Amino acid sequence: MNKSIHDNLYQKLISELTQERIRLNISQGELAMQVRLNQSDVSKIEKFERRLDVLEFAMILKALRVGENVRLQSIVKEFTGVPL
Repeated sequence: MNKSIHDNLYQKLISELTQERIRLNISQGELAMQVRLNQSDVSKIEKFERRLDVLEFAMILKALRVGENVRLQSIVKEFTGVPL
């Protein structure tokens, strides 16, 4: 069985979160400070070397302003199966 970090749906989610971070012009370091991680942790998550936990996921969504972003809401809904 493959680890969840290699799951296509997980990798799509992380790729979309990374693209959104870049689109919002937020550096890895800035995001890390907002979610209480190290910049290297954010980098490892984005390179699929470290799994994102649920609390970090929630904090990243807040930092990326998910409440204001219909596209990001759709991506999260697809991943979780839960409407926002």
